[in-house]
Amino acid sequence: MKFPFYRANHRSRAFSLLLLVVLALMLFTGLGVFRLYFSFDWTTGDEAGQLFAFSIRGGQSLNIFEAAPFGRVFWISQCLLVALCVLMPFFRIAGAVVLSVVAAVGVTFLHLQYPLSPSGTPLEFELLTVLILTSVYVLLSYLGSRRDQVKIAALLSKYVPEEVSQQYQRDANAVPEAGEERDISVLFCDVREFSVVARDIDSRKLAQWLNLYFGFVSKIVIRHRGSIDKYMGDSVMAVWGAPVTSTTHAFDALRTALEIQSELHELNAQYTALGLPQITVGIGISTGPAMVGPLGSEYRMDYTVIGDTVNVAQRLEGQTRKYEVPVVVSDKTMENVPDMLCRELDTVSVKGRVEPVTMYQPLCMIDDASDGLLEQLEMHERAMAATADAQWEEAVELFTELRDVWGPGKMYELYLRGIEIARRD
Repeated sequence: MKFPFYRANHRSRAFSLLLLVVLALMLFTGLGVFRLYFSFDWTTGDEAGQLFAFSIRGGQSLNIFEAAPFGRVFWISQCLLVALCVLMPFFRIAGAVVLSVVAAVGVTFLHLQYPLSPSGTPLEFELLTVLILTSVYVLLSYLGSRRDQVKIAALLSKYVPEEVSQQYQRDANAVPEAGEERDISVLFCDVREFSVVARDIDSRKLAQWLNLYFGFVSKIVIRHRGSIDKYMGDSVMAVWGAPVTSTTHAFDALRTALEIQSELHELNAQYTALGLPQITVGIGISTGPAMVGPLGSEYRMDYTVIGDTVNVAQRLEGQTRKYEVPVVVSDKTMENVPDMLCRELDTVSVKGRVEPVTMYQPLCMIDDASDGLLEQLEMHERAMAATADAQWEEAVELFTELRDVWGPGKMYELYLRGIEIARRD
């Protein structure tokens, strides 16, 4: 059962400060209350030449050494104030205000019910004490809540996309409890030869090496409006189109991949300065429908994306090693970015998927392409078309030339071996 006003874990700092405040106020009211007295008198004497006189004087309304013994109103009032101080930190602001009102009503009732009992302190000062206690508590609670919100926001943004964290802080009910299907683009970035690096350096340096790599990739992903979904070993999974919908998710993912490759030398320069091994990465990108939303159990939830699009992106990343190209993307991705120049690699069947996937290597924007690159790409397209039409002689001639003048050599050797096998069959 939940009580809307009750808070089980109180703030020890608020409790201590409130206790000090009430003790100080008790000391103030017990040793003597300083009160100001104002007088305003009219004068009529002509000799003085003045019409009125105004004076201020102050003094103690109570002297503990000369006053009569305190009565039960005083002690009951002080007990109410101490109880208020002790109980308030266990309640939320609304509950604390209710307690304060009850304490104020109780003190007022005592003074009105027993007007002849020696209280020692005026009613207005005891009500002022209640007001000060409540104000201090509300201020401490507000500052504490703001501090906790900042800490939680910083912590939450490390585990879920920043957009989800901000949305949840604005409205906890705004984040859906069930997933939804939408079109997204998924990027997998993986370190090549990671096992060799992990074997050759100690764990402390390996952690430093990985942290620099994760920071480098994440910075570029965020720069292009992507979200880091997770880190898996030496792999980074990034998403565009979730949690924030986007109509340019494929373009943003491609620009991210190309920028990672173009700026990789900066990361390697850092590694060299630190005496750490340099790095090469492979990137796979896929575009298509996926389920987006929270996934997990009552013990732990994770905002993520699942579906065939994610699986394809991960498998395309693995193809970068086979074809020795830095980035491999799906045909669906390239359909969404018609202004991007690309090189067709192959059409493959992906495990668990009925339809084959045509793989491409993104090169650059069409407007940025040089004449030499366009000539090589046109030669590559003629070679792929000759292979599809079983014109083996022309395909072998073109692939051999491309291997020698463009590369990568390993990729074109794969094509040539495939043609050789097809000829024997």
